[in-house]
Amino acid sequence: MGSEFAGNRKCGLNKDVIIDAAYRMIDRDGLSTFTMRALGAELGVSAMAFYAHFSSREEVLAAVLTRFMETMDTDPVPGERWDDTLRRTMTSIHREFFAHPHMHDVDSGIDPFVSYAGLAAHTEKIVSLHLAQGMPEDILAKTWAMVDAFLSGFNASAIGTARLRSVEEASGDASSCLPSWKRIVHNAYTEESFANGIEMIIIGVRGLAAPDPCEWRTPA
Repeated sequence: MGSEFAGNRKCGLNKDVIIDAAYRMIDRDGLSTFTMRALGAELGVSAMAFYAHFSSREEVLAAVLTRFMETMDTDPVPGERWDDTLRRTMTSIHREFFAHPHMHDVDSGIDPFVSYAGLAAHTEKIVSLHLAQGMPEDILAKTWAMVDAFLSGFNASAIGTARLRSVEEASGDASSCLPSWKRIVHNAYTEESFANGIEMIIIGVRGLAAPDPCEWRTPA
């Protein structure tokens, strides 16, 4: 067993050690191979040892997703306007999920508990940030629906397209030889397209809030 876990064994198993190992495994190998037995092998303990800290695999996954969401650039910036906040936070979320696609699999898995519990702290943080800026609750609810639908759909499609493109390239299918509809799909999910989507949401929020001037800012 690698020396990186020696200190962990001496100090005893705890939640942080388990979350760190599960995070590393999923980020490296993917969700499909992640089991409590595999986690035990990673840490050199029995799979049953984890149940003193977590009740299920799903609870571990929710904790991993919570830890991942903490890496996003979502802290309040004094004086920042709401639209700049949307640009900053949405771009950070998109880029982190695209850089760590296996975490998207955790979020979009078949168990709704994992996504709900794993995103709870992040959701509360973002909602509280915009409420503190002065965005009316009814406008924020509509904004949230647009942002969530766009992020979920764009990230899922961008990650899926990237995976498909890798398979096609590995099989020798050059992009120039693909039919036009496939080329369009392959080229749709760019950083420019994502930025354009954010601007469309911002325009939509202004329309929903009119005649409110939307001068919402993070308190200085």
